[in-house]
Amino acid sequence: MIRDAAAGDSDARRAFARIYEPVVIAYLRIRWHGRARRADLSDAAQDVFVECLRPAGALSNADSDRGGFRGYLYGVVRNVAARYESKRTMDCLATEPRSDESSLGHSFDRAFARSIMKEASRVQAANAELAGAAAIRRVELLRLRFQELLPIREIAVLWNEDPARLHHEHAMARREFRESLQSVVKFHYPDATDLEVIDRCSELIGMLK
Repeated sequence: MIRDAAAGDSDARRAFARIYEPVVIAYLRIRWHGRARRADLSDAAQDVFVECLRPAGALSNADSDRGGFRGYLYGVVRNVAARYESKRTMDCLATEPRSDESSLGHSFDRAFARSIMKEASRVQAANAELAGAAAIRRVELLRLRFQELLPIREIAVLWNEDPARLHHEHAMARREFRESLQSVVKFHYPDATDLEVIDRCSELIGMLK
């Protein structure tokens, strides 16, 4: 996707914006301590994408084969943020004490990982729609388990199901999510080997801990 977006593919560029705009906005909110106006956040995010998608921009230079894109995006959003802080309208932000760079980098990585996980969930849900009711229910099972934080035994009561059967369905749902996550990572890094894809997935999961 990164390579196709850099080459001007419109579908890839829409997917790029859908996945990474939340990452950019999350970083800017933290860097600016929530003091920025919504218009500033939107304008800055658009400038990041203009910088990435322009001819010979960051996307065309990002080394997606070796996983360098995350670092490129982080560098672009930092540079854009600094430009905004230098503007007269952003003086109040520039004078605010900022989080240290290590903390900002960690926040960016978490936002990056969350966005990829959200995309993997979207892919799993789309696949489930094609697969039928049982697969759709497994998606809901994961939502109840990880978003609502309900134990399997409570979900079993809600659904009037055998807990042992639900544990089996839960294991299947997690496997389907891993497959969706791997497909998203493979989509981003088409030249990665299967082992590299698995390593990248583990790295993303680790960013959320």
